[in-house]
Amino acid sequence: MRFRFIPAVLVFIAFSSCDKTVEPIPSYLRIDSVMLKTNIGQGNSIHEFSAIKLYVGGDFLGQFEIPCTVPVLQEGKQKVSIIPAVRLNGSKSQYISLNTLAIFDTSYTFKPGTITSAGVPLFQFKSNANVVWTEDFEGPNSTLVRLFSSKADTSFISSEAFVLNGHFAANTRCMKIMMTDADTAKLIDMASFNFFSSIPTDGSDVILEFDINSTLPVQVAMIRRNSNGTQYLPYVYIVPTENKWKRFYINLLYELINQPGNTDIKILLSPQKSAETRGSQTTLIDNIRLTHLK
Repeated sequence: MRFRFIPAVLVFIAFSSCDKTVEPIPSYLRIDSVMLKTNIGQGNSIHEFSAIKLYVGGDFLGQFEIPCTVPVLQEGKQKVSIIPAVRLNGSKSQYISLNTLAIFDTSYTFKPGTITSAGVPLFQFKSNANVVWTEDFEGPNSTLVRLFSSKADTSFISSEAFVLNGHFAANTRCMKIMMTDADTAKLIDMASFNFFSSIPTDGSDVILEFDINSTLPVQVAMIRRNSNGTQYLPYVYIVPTENKWKRFYINLLYELINQPGNTDIKILLSPQKSAETRGSQTTLIDNIRLTHLK
């Protein structure tokens, strides 16, 4: 009996030629920037939405830092939903979606191989969003007040240059906190004038946001008051911002969850100077907003 040997490479080519799978050609959705629109009592429109979560045709495509160009495999007219996300506690890697903002819903027509611009998605607060506190220091009085400081240190409303990561460049009225030179450690406690009541204690997000420009570390804290007593709770420690304005979004839920229903809170922002830090020091605070869902 005679055997015929077929080279293995020919067998491989034969089977390979049967695979006719064609990769789909995506289209692309381009998002360069987004905007915030506010109503009376909701504060101003300054924000730092650093990323978006994207749904196309009901499918979740992922979370993307802005600006972004996102590949889309769906074709034709599709419903698109965009959700804003912010960096939590100043982190560069941890994001949180703001549940007080309505989803931006629209539709775009996608054609393979083309780029579709999303324009500028516009976000607004939901009808059931509760904007508990806003302070941009544009009025005659301040709801951020000094609780404690040495006699030589001061705080007052001042007009200062403002720019946030290349956006919103303008002069702004803000709280200016000045600490004189000393060879001892000291701090200035700046606090909300009021205690805020009816704060959720069921694990819902409670978001404190503000802009800060400080040569000193700043301790963000709360005074929590309820039937269990009154406690001072340090929360987030902000390092000096290197002469730049930075925006922080802080979720206060971790010290509120499972607290009694009569809990109310006072917010503190406290610049802190060590004994080793010399020379006069300045902290600027602006655009405060405290929100949660009703």
